[in-house]
Amino acid sequence: MAYVERRSRDRWRARYRGPDGRERSKTFARRIDAERFLAAMEHSKSIGAFVDPALGRVRLADWVHAWLQGAGPTVKPKTLASYESLLRSRVLPVFGHRRLSDIRPSDVQAWVGQMQTDGLSASRIRQAVIVLRSALDAAVQDNMLGRNPCVGVRLPKLTHNEAAYLEPHVVEAISFEMPKPYDLLVRLLGTLGLRWGEAVALRRRHVDLLRRRLRVEQSLSEVSGRFVFGATKSHSMRAIPLSPGLRVELERHLSDAVGTEADALLFRGPKGGPLRYRYFYMRLWRPALERMRLPSTGLHTLRHSAAARMISAGASPKAVQSIMGHRSAAFTLTVYGHLFDADLDDLAAKLDLPAASPRPALLRAGAQEKGK
Repeated sequence: MAYVERRSRDRWRARYRGPDGRERSKTFARRIDAERFLAAMEHSKSIGAFVDPALGRVRLADWVHAWLQGAGPTVKPKTLASYESLLRSRVLPVFGHRRLSDIRPSDVQAWVGQMQTDGLSASRIRQAVIVLRSALDAAVQDNMLGRNPCVGVRLPKLTHNEAAYLEPHVVEAISFEMPKPYDLLVRLLGTLGLRWGEAVALRRRHVDLLRRRLRVEQSLSEVSGRFVFGATKSHSMRAIPLSPGLRVELERHLSDAVGTEADALLFRGPKGGPLRYRYFYMRLWRPALERMRLPSTGLHTLRHSAAARMISAGASPKAVQSIMGHRSAAFTLTVYGHLFDADLDDLAAKLDLPAASPRPALLRAGAQEKGK
């Protein structure tokens, strides 16, 4: 039973029971404020939106620790490490000491503005806000907050630049600069558009020479110096068609340099373990570009180069999406839409009627019959 009692000449206490049956109270200077508070509590209970004010007094730092323990097993180790880094460097120094219920949308907006002033990239700012929003979403679900203060906060816009890529003959030239078997690795990256983690996670059992397919089932990441095999970025498996040339090269590579076990890695590091990104980039990739006097660029350029190569060969957005493992064809068009411009030119050229064609009938026979 909810009621208001007088505590002193100018203090009124609102007493009520939560959904769990526990009695709670809050004191006000005016009776009307206490009565309004009770009405709001009763309404929130009736619609299942009750929030215990006491739970909102938990510090964000304490809540985030509990949230990470629960969320950790549901995300990839690399994602979890990214969360921890953002919390440590961006979120907790500002909000860690604050109570959950004390964080306001204006506080979050001011924090975003300060990060922009500090010169942080739009992408990094968005990542930091996503981590804070995810932690507070969990607090809302646990009825510790009535509303997430991150909702409605304005974020800096991302700039979508056209993806840089290398022409096929340049990719081939770079592969010639690589020692075996890493020349084949460059060709796979620059032709099929594999992500680095997907390529170095490939095993003998993933190569189907009979059907000319390469199965992408895993991804390899490095977290705090430790190798972790996990799901691909899109959490899905896909089969990629092999060109005749790549099929021949893979067959030779399997015969000459890969163990006979089904789980034997296709590409290994110099000490026999998984191939590290840093080793390949610093010891092989960057020196090769310097010798060829090419601009310094990351390995992800090979993925863009593969997409450009497929589009140039006439692949549809759906085909590119399927081979590269994008979440949707719409995403493929967002990133590589400028490369499909040639298709528009071809379409425009086909829209004109042949010059020698007879004057067409204004209506087809079927349409004329309907008009009678």
